[in-house]
Formats: sequence, structure tokens, C-alpha cells
Amino acid sequence: MFKKVFTAVCLLGITLTISGCHSDEEKVDIYVLTAASMTEAMEEIKKLYEKEHEDVALIPSYGSSGQLKDQITQGAPAHLFLPAALTWMEELDRESVILEYDPLLENELVLIKGNHIEPDMTTLEELVADEIASVAIGHPDIVPAGSYAIQALEERELYEALSDKIIFASNVREVLTYVETGNADAGLVYKTDAYSSDNVDIVTIVGGHDAILYPVGLLEDAAETTEARDFYEWLQTEEALAIFASYGFGVR
Repeated sequence: MFKKVFTAVCLLGITLTISGCHSDEEKVDIYVLTAASMTEAMEEIKKLYEKEHEDVALIPSYGSSGQLKDQITQGAPAHLFLPAALTWMEELDRESVILEYDPLLENELVLIKGNHIEPDMTTLEELVADEIASVAIGHPDIVPAGSYAIQALEERELYEALSDKIIFASNVREVLTYVETGNADAGLVYKTDAYSSDNVDIVTIVGGHDAILYPVGLLEDAAETTEARDFYEWLQTEEALAIFASYGFGVR
């Protein structure tokens, strides 16, 4: 009798153990390639969404939009793409790796300066002053913020005058870090990046560039994954958009 009870208990324990492991194994990984400027917002979204959807594991990858686009074309796992410019989404669409995409957010470009720079700086034109030794911007070939920055500088005929001062960064958060640490006196970043830091001052909002639009795209890898489409659609709900707005993004 004892042997039968012992056997039954053991089998029950094994069943429960397998059941527990099976529950973990059933989690669906959703790979979300996300512009670096959305890092804090996406981390909050990840925490909330996984709490409400226990069968899903969101796996964000942050970087410059151009680099992320290249990762997608080179076969990296990716279900959703959130770049900081329509350009990269349109390229992927032409390459037929996007199932669909929609506009999601807006942003603004701002001039920031390090806390060590005199507080009376108010315009982009003041970057040519001798006190400003270096200006950080994203590399325009891979960083949309860098492309917007060059448009703005060229529109004011400042780019050539500043060419010896410009430091190129691999993503917009690196620009922010350069200014925060004093490795650059000033920089051009998104308003949302500047809001995330207590170590830089916003000088002015910068115009003279294309509209800064963030689309969200559903990639071919998501075709057989209903959970990826569910998340894609959820990102466009009021609940998700309210989180993005709390970090300074404009919503479409």
C-alpha cells in the first residue's frame, strides 16, 4: 500500500514539474527592433504588456534605425520594427519584408548643451562661437536624428561652418551621452532624449527638417504568430499611446 501511495505521489510531483516547465516553454517570444530614442518608453510597455499577457515574452533590441533595418535584411529574428523615420520602413516595404505598417508617433529635434556651457545660449547659430568646440550629431547614414540635424544645419547654411566641430555618433543616445559627459559641448537630439536627462539643457526646438515620424511595422516573421499581431495592434491603442505620450512623444 505504501509503495502504491509513494508511487502515486512521485508521479503527481513529476506531472506538476512537467506542467510548470511546459507553462514556461509555451511563452511566445516577440522580437521588437526599436529605435534607441524609445528605450525608456518601450521598457515600460514591456513590463505592462507581459504582466497582462503572461504567455508572451517581449524581446526589444535597441539601436540606430539604419542598423536595425540592416539586421532585419540580414535575417535577424524580428517581428516588429519601430524606427525613428519612415525611410527605413519604406525600404523594407520595397524589399517585401513588411506585412503592413502604420504611423504611430511624432517627435521634435532640439539643440542641447552641456551644463558647463553659458546659459545665455539660445539659437542654433551660436554653435559657430569659439566657446563651442564640438557638436555631436548622429551619423546620417544610419541615424535619422543625424539626417534631420544636417537638414536643419544646411537650411541655415551652418553645416559647412561647423564641419570641423562635428562629432558623429552611432545612435541618438550616444549623442546625448557625449553632451552629458562633456565630450561634446552641444548636440542635436530628439526632445524625448533630452527629457530623459538631468545633465543637459535644452537650448531650443530646431526646425528646418522633414517631419519626424515613427511608424510601427509588422514583419514577415510575424505572419504565423498571432501574438505578434496582437502586440502590433495593442501598440496603437490609447493605453499604449498614453505611455509614449508620458515620455514626450506626440501621438498620431
